[in-house]
Amino acid sequence: MTCTCGQKNPPEAVFCMACGRLLSGALKEERRILSVVFFDLKDSTRLLAQGVDQAYAALQEALLEAAQEARRRGGFVHRFLGDGLLVLFGAPRAQGGEARRALEAALAMVQKSPAPARAGVATGEVLWTPLGSGQAGEATAVGLAVNLAERLSKLAPPGEVLADARTLRLAGGVRAQAQRVEAAGFGPLEAYRVEGVEKALPKELEEPLRALFAFLETPGGLLQVAGPPASGKTLLLKAFLDRLDRSFVHLARMNRETPLRYTLHEALARWVGDPSRWAEGLPLGAEEKALLLFSLGLAPRPPLFGPALDEGLAALWSKVLLHLRPLVLVLTDLHAPDRTLLRFLRLPLPEGVHVVLERRVPFLENVLVLPEKPWEDEEVLYAFQPVLDGLPGAAREAALVLSVLEEAPWELVAAMAGEEGLGRLEEEGLLSGEPPRLPKGLREAGKRRVPEAVRRAWHLRAAEFYRSRPGRDGPLRAAHHLAQAGEVLEAAKVHRALAHAAWDEGRLEEALAHLEQALALAPGWKEVLLAERQDLLASLGRGLPHPQGPRSQDPVLHLLAEARRTREAALYLRALPGLRRYPLEEAQARLEAAALLWRSFRPREALLPLLDFPQAPPALLVHRQALLAGLFMDLGEYAKAQVLLEAPHPGADDPEALARLEATWVRFQLETGQLRQVLRKTRTPPPHPWLAAALLPAHALIGQERPDLNQLAQTHPDGRGLHVLTQGFLAWHRGEDPVPLFKEGLRLARALPNPYVFHMTASALALYLWRRSPKRARALSQFLLRHTQKTGFAVHQELARLLRAQLLFEEGQEVGHLLAFTPTTPLTAAWRNRLLGKAEEDPSATWGYGILGRWVLRLEPSFKRPS
Repeated sequence: MTCTCGQKNPPEAVFCMACGRLLSGALKEERRILSVVFFDLKDSTRLLAQGVDQAYAALQEALLEAAQEARRRGGFVHRFLGDGLLVLFGAPRAQGGEARRALEAALAMVQKSPAPARAGVATGEVLWTPLGSGQAGEATAVGLAVNLAERLSKLAPPGEVLADARTLRLAGGVRAQAQRVEAAGFGPLEAYRVEGVEKALPKELEEPLRALFAFLETPGGLLQVAGPPASGKTLLLKAFLDRLDRSFVHLARMNRETPLRYTLHEALARWVGDPSRWAEGLPLGAEEKALLLFSLGLAPRPPLFGPALDEGLAALWSKVLLHLRPLVLVLTDLHAPDRTLLRFLRLPLPEGVHVVLERRVPFLENVLVLPEKPWEDEEVLYAFQPVLDGLPGAAREAALVLSVLEEAPWELVAAMAGEEGLGRLEEEGLLSGEPPRLPKGLREAGKRRVPEAVRRAWHLRAAEFYRSRPGRDGPLRAAHHLAQAGEVLEAAKVHRALAHAAWDEGRLEEALAHLEQALALAPGWKEVLLAERQDLLASLGRGLPHPQGPRSQDPVLHLLAEARRTREAALYLRALPGLRRYPLEEAQARLEAAALLWRSFRPREALLPLLDFPQAPPALLVHRQALLAGLFMDLGEYAKAQVLLEAPHPGADDPEALARLEATWVRFQLETGQLRQVLRKTRTPPPHPWLAAALLPAHALIGQERPDLNQLAQTHPDGRGLHVLTQGFLAWHRGEDPVPLFKEGLRLARALPNPYVFHMTASALALYLWRRSPKRARALSQFLLRHTQKTGFAVHQELARLLRAQLLFEEGQEVGHLLAFTPTTPLTAAWRNRLLGKAEEDPSATWGYGILGRWVLRLEPSFKRPS
C-alpha cells in the first residue's frame, strides 16, 4: 500500500513505515499535544521579482532541503505553504521527545537553508481532525500552537529560531535567550531565541545507561529493558544508540502488525547496503539462502509452514549472526513480538552478540527495570502519546474507551472496542485488576485525547449498558455516565429514583446522599428536592418535616397518628411495614407497639417488634435495650437479659432512657437474688421517678422504708402501683393487715395495665392468704396459674405453680405435674427442691431475696443458715 508521502508499504502494515500516517480506516478526530515548526523563507518576494522560473527553482531547493531535515528527525511535513513549511511533531503518530526533535529540526532547517530562512516553534494541544467534513481527505491540526508557531516565525530574524516557553520546558537541555515579543492575536509574551539543543539525559536515567554499557563488557547474551509506560525506556535506548561506538542494528516496532521481513530488510539495507548481494556472499546452503531471502522479503515462501517455518527461521538467523559478530542488536517497542522472533530469542546466542530489547513486561532473567515516573497534569498527554500511537487500532480503541469509561467491565469495553483490543492490552501489560484498569498516566492521557463529542457518546452508551443491569450498582453507574455526558437532568432523575428506592427500603443515609446528588445536578428542581430532603432529615430525627413534603401525604403516617390516638396495638402492627421510609417513626412505633402488647399481657408478641429494629437515635436504642431485657426476664430468659444489660450504650444521654435501663437492671438483680448489689449501688436518691419506684421493693424486702423514694415514685403513673405494693410488704413485715394495700395495688395495676406490678402484687396477696385463708389462696393461685399459662409470663407462672403445689401438697395431693419445669431463678429452684424433698445444694442461694428468701428457707427446717 502506497502512502500519500510516496512510501510503499507491505499490505500487512497499519502505519506508513516512513511517516507513520494511518494507512487505512477513517480518520478520527482526536486531541493531541504537538510541537509545531513553521519554517519561512525570508525575501521570497525579491526572488519572484527576478523571474518565476528562477524563483521556483530556488524555493523548491530550499523547501525540499528543509523538509528532508524535518523528516530525518521524525517530523511530519503537513503543508507546503508558498515560501514556507508547516511541520508537525506528534501527529499523525507520536514517537516521543517531540519538543526536542522539533527544536533540533528547526535549527537544522534554518542553518542549512540555501536561502535566508527563519522558524518558529510552539507546543500545545490541538484538535487533529479533517476540516470541511473530511472532503480534503486528510486531517488538519487546529489549535493555538499552530498559530503561535506561525507568529513566532514572522518575528524571528533571518537565520534564527524563536520558540515558546512550553517547548523549552518539555525539551530540556536547550540553550536559549529570552526576549519579550508582541505577537498578533496573542499580545505580549515571552519568546526564546534558540541557540542549541544539548544531548542531555535525565539524571534518573544515567545509572541505567551505565548498566547498558556494562552489559556490553560481557561475552554476550540478552538484556531486557522493562518498565511501565512512559518511564523513559525509549529515551534511554536512544541515548544508548547515540553513544554506541561499535556495530549495531536497530530494529523498531517488531510487533505482529509490522512485517518482520520488512523490518529486517530495512535494517540490513542501512547497515550492509544491498541485502540480496550480502545474502549471496554468506557461506550458506541453497535451501538456507532461499529461506534467508524469504525472511528479507526478496523471495517467495519455501515449502515450510507453521512451527517448522518458525524454527527454521530462528535457527537460520542464529547461524547468520555468526557472520555478523561483533554485533549489538537493539529491539525496541517489542511489546507483542512476532512468534518467529520469540523463538529466535529463546535460542543460545553466539559469543560476541549482545541483544538489548525493550518490552514493558519482564520475561527474561536479565532485566533492567525502570521505575514509574510522576507526570504533571499538563504533560501527561504529551508523555503518553507514543504509547497510545504504538498500539494497533483495536487495542488503541479499547485503551481510549477504558480511559473515558473508568472501571468499565470487560463486556462493555469488548462490545465497544472488540475483544481483540482488550486481549492485546492485556498481552502488552497495560491492564490490571477486575474490572480492567489502565495505568493512571495512560488513562489520563487517553481521556484527554478523546474529543468531547466522542466522550459524550461513549458515556451515553455506558449509561444504557448499566441501566439494564440488575441491582443498585447499575443505575448508580448509569447516573454517573449520564452526568459525564452532560445529561444532568437525566442523571438527577436516576439519583432521585435511587433516593426514593433507598428511602422505601429504610436506607435513609443512602437516600440522603442521592438527593444531595440530584440537587447538585438539577438546581431547577430545588424546591421539590429540598422538601424531600427536609422530610428525609426529619425521618432521621434531624429536624421538622416540610409542611408540603411527601410525609404530609403518606397514609402510613396518618395510620400511625391514629394508632397513637387510639392506643391500639393492632394499628401499630399494620403501620410497621410501611414505616421503613421513616426509621425514627418506625423505631418509636416499634417501642410503642411493644409496650402496648406488654401492657396487654402479651410478652411474646411484644418481643417481635423489637427484634427487627431500624436505625435510631441512641436514646431509642437504650429504650429498646431496657424493654427487650425486661421481656426476656418475663419469659424466663435471664441469660439473654444479662447480655443486653451489660452491653454498652455509647452516645445515649437521655435521662428517661438511662433511668429505664437502670430500673431494668434493678429488677434483674432482684429477680436473680442479688439484693445487696442493688442496695450497694443505689444508696442516694435517684433523679428519676421510675428508678425510685424500681428501688422500693429492694428496700421493702429488707424491711426498710424510704420516704424519699416513696415521694418521688408517686409522681410516676406506674410508680404509684409499686409504692402501694411496697407499703403492703412493709405492713406485712410489721404484722399489720396488707390486704387492702395489695387490693389497691391490683386496682392500680389494672387501671394503667402493668403486668410486672400486677403479678408481683397478686403473688404477694396469694402468699399472705396462704396461711390465713387457704380457700382464697387456692382460688387466687388457680387464677394466676391459668393467667400466666395463657399470657406466657414464665417466672410468675413458676411462682403460681409453686404456690398451687404448696397448697395441694399440704392437703396431701399429688403435685408432680405442677413441678415438671426447670426453674429460672434461685428462689423458685429452692422452693421446688423443698416440695420435691431434695436437699438444697446451697441454702444461701436465697439470701439475696431478703424477707422473701428467708421465708423460703423456713419452708424446710433442715435448711440451716451457717453461723
